[in-house]
Amino acid sequence: MNDSDRASGLVVVHARDQINTTLAGHDGREYTSPAHHRSDALTLVALLLGRSAQPDGDDQEQDAWSCPLAGGQRTITLDPVPGPRAPATLDG
Repeated sequence: MNDSDRASGLVVVHARDQINTTLAGHDGREYTSPAHHRSDALTLVALLLGRSAQPDGDDQEQDAWSCPLAGGQRTITLDPVPGPRAPATLDG
């Protein structure tokens, strides 16, 4: 992500399960979340991974993860939402 992409501070989570068609009867699923603040998106990433979404090694802002699952692999990425919008709040 570059600085102009971070302007809104919002990201979407993309998850893709690639699964062996012979085993599962389908080739996987995809999910794209609504826009979230990065901290909330990382909570969703951790849930989808089944483990912490903390960066590996020296990379302090990791934007892609993968993990094995039965018959395949799950890939998760964060993509910036351009623009100055903020997410809606309940109080206005």
